Amino acid sequence: MGLPDLKAKRKGKQKLAAKDSHAEQTREAVKGLESVSGGPTREDLVNDAMMEDWVKQFEELAGSQDMESIVETMMQQLLSKEILHEPMKEIGERYPKWLEEHKASVSKEYYDRYFRQYELIKNLNNVYENEPNNFTKIVDLMQKMQECGQPPNDIVQELAPDIDFANLGQLSPEMLESQTNCSIM
Repeated sequence: MGLPDLKAKRKGKQKLAAKDSHAEQTREAVKGLESVSGGPTREDLVNDAMMEDWVKQFEELAGSQDMESIVETMMQQLLSKEILHEPMKEIGERYPKWLEEHKASVSKEYYDRYFRQYELIKNLNNVYENEPNNFTKIVDLMQKMQECGQPPNDIVQELAPDIDFANLGQLSPEMLESQTNCSIM
C-alpha cells in the first residue's frame, strides 16, 4: 500500500472515511517507513503492543477530529527530520560504494533503479538539512523512493544484520504445515 496520498483533497462526506481504512493506512505507512529505514529492530518488535495501543488511540481521536488532519499530523511526525534524517544519511552513505562495486554485476534496469534511489535519498537529505519543515517535498520524495522498491539487500543487511529481507514474505515450513487443514471453500 505505501504512504497515503496526502495531496488528494476530499469534499463533504468523503472527508471522513471508515476508521478501519485509516487504521490500516497507518499500519501500512509505519511498515513502509520501517522498510525504508532498515526495518524493525528487536526493540521495535517488542513494542508491537505499544503500536496497537497507539492505533487504538488514533481510532478514538478519529471520531472527534477531521481524519485528514490527523493523518497529516501523524505523517509529519513520522517523516520528521528528528526521526528519519539519520537513517537516511546512513543509507545514503553506503550507496556510492555499493553502486561502484555492483555496476557490472547487476542488470542496467536494477542499477538505474538503485541509482535513482540514491539520487532521491540525497535530495531528501538535502531537504532535511535546508528545508526540514517542507512536508510536501518530503512526502513527494518518500513516495518516489518507495516506487523504486527496497534498497539493495547488502545495504539493508549492513544496517540491520539480524533481519532477512530476502525471505520476509515467505512462509516458514512450520507455518506451511499448520495450513494443511485450512479450507477456504
